[in-house]
Amino acid sequence: MKVYIVGVGPGNPEYITEKVRKIIKASDIIVGYKYTINTIKHLINGKDVRYVTLKDQEDVYAKVLEELKDSNKVCTIPFTGDANFSESEITDRLRDIFGDANTIIEPGISSIQVAASRSKVGLDKCTIITFHITGSIKEQQKRLLDALKNRDSIIMLPRPWDFMPRDVSSFAKDNGIDCNAFTVDIYEHLTLSDEKVTRTDLSNIPEKDYSDLTVMVIIPKV
Repeated sequence: MKVYIVGVGPGNPEYITEKVRKIIKASDIIVGYKYTINTIKHLINGKDVRYVTLKDQEDVYAKVLEELKDSNKVCTIPFTGDANFSESEITDRLRDIFGDANTIIEPGISSIQVAASRSKVGLDKCTIITFHITGSIKEQQKRLLDALKNRDSIIMLPRPWDFMPRDVSSFAKDNGIDCNAFTVDIYEHLTLSDEKVTRTDLSNIPEKDYSDLTVMVIIPKV
C-alpha cells in the first residue's frame, strides 16, 4: 500500500500543483474533509471517496487501513494549503496509523505564501505562526509577543474559535504593545472568488465576524 498526504492549495483549483494532480488521478481511494475534497472534485470523478470529520476521522482511517493492508492500492489524503504547515498534529498521526514507510508527504501552496505575496513581504524576513492547534496556544502567543517586541513582520493563522483578529489586537495591547506602530492586512478566502482584504492598524481592527479561512500579516511601520 501507499498513502500520499498532499497539499491542494488555499482553495482555488489553479493552485493545485501538477505533481499533486497526478497523484490524485492515480489514487484508488481519496480520504478528506468536505471543504478540501470540494477543491479537487474535478479530479476525482468515479473514485472511491471517503469523507472525514474531526469526530469520526480515526474510525475512517482505521477502516481504510484494513482495506489497504497487503494490497497495491494507493490512497491520497488531501489537506487545504500545504500539508507540511499547520497540519502537523494530523500528519504525524497519519504516519503512525499507516506506517512511516508507507506514507509520502507532497507539499502544496499555502495561504501563508499567498498572503506574503499579496502584502509583498518576504517569507525569509517574517515570523510565521499558526494558531491552528487544538491545545494550549500559550507558546504561540509568546512567540507572537516576542516578534512584536522585536518589530518583526508576522504572518499568522488565527484560531477560528477563540483567537481571531480582534482578540490578537486586544492581546497585544494588554501585553504592552504599541499597536499603532503596526499595520495589518487581514485576508479572508484567499484565491477564491469572494476573497476579501481588510487593511488597517493593529490598534484599530474592525469589530466583525471574520472567516475561519483568515490570514493576518502584521507589519511594523517605518
